[in-house]
Amino acid sequence: MTPTRCLLALPLVLLGACTTTPDAQHPMDQGWRVAHVDHEVALDESTPLVRFSEDCRSLMPSAQTDGVRWALLHFRRPPEEVFRVVPLKDGQHLKEEQTVYVNVDNCTQAVERR
Repeated sequence: MTPTRCLLALPLVLLGACTTTPDAQHPMDQGWRVAHVDHEVALDESTPLVRFSEDCRSLMPSAQTDGVRWALLHFRRPPEEVFRVVPLKDGQHLKEEQTVYVNVDNCTQAVERR
């Protein structure tokens, strides 16, 4: 492979590395992505979200949101950074910038520690 072809292939390799989940329990084809915690948010807290974002608080029935704690996460979905408000498990505490797994296909699925 010529040096030019190697340089052209490098962004594809890097993009693939940013979106994969190396853990067999969190397969990418089942919606799992590696994400980073921004901070915890309250149920009624206004969260300014950007174009590529989703707020699971508005997608879940109110009966399922009682007593639930929430976190704002971000993950890479080329070409954009995506932000998502997701539920936390009972007793789960996450630190800012902690790396976690998030299921982007299922808002009712709590995040998992990585």
